[in-house]
Amino acid sequence: MFTIICCINNKFYIGKDNKLLYHIKDDMDNFKKITTGNVVIMGRNTFESLPNKNPLPNRINIIITSDKNYHINSNENAYIASSIEDAVNLCKSLFTDKKWFVIGGASIYKQFLSLNMVDEMLLTIVDDNTEGDVNVDFFEEPINNW
Repeated sequence: MFTIICCINNKFYIGKDNKLLYHIKDDMDNFKKITTGNVVIMGRNTFESLPNKNPLPNRINIIITSDKNYHINSNENAYIASSIEDAVNLCKSLFTDKKWFVIGGASIYKQFLSLNMVDEMLLTIVDDNTEGDVNVDFFEEPINNW
């Protein structure tokens, strides 16, 4: 089904001030390699944190927002979904030949997990305790126990 891809630290933080907490070249290169040619699903805030608020190139971008009036500049590789269910239906009806990656943010990760739609997580874990303002504390034990 869906794969979560995320970079977290020891305190489960992923971002601060609507930006990623870490910019690790190898991690970014790996993200690009894994997701290129596939579907990336994200919330509106994650989309708006992308460079120039543009869809990621060479991927199908699905942006989830409850704002019925939300739109982006017309782009053939971007779709707006009003809910997780709408995003899932898009994937199942149009993109069965691709892998489906959930790329954030925290609320979107939690919703996919709570609906039992995630069968894989690709996590980059940074051994660091930097504080952020977006946290994915949905794991049951501290990372340093893994």
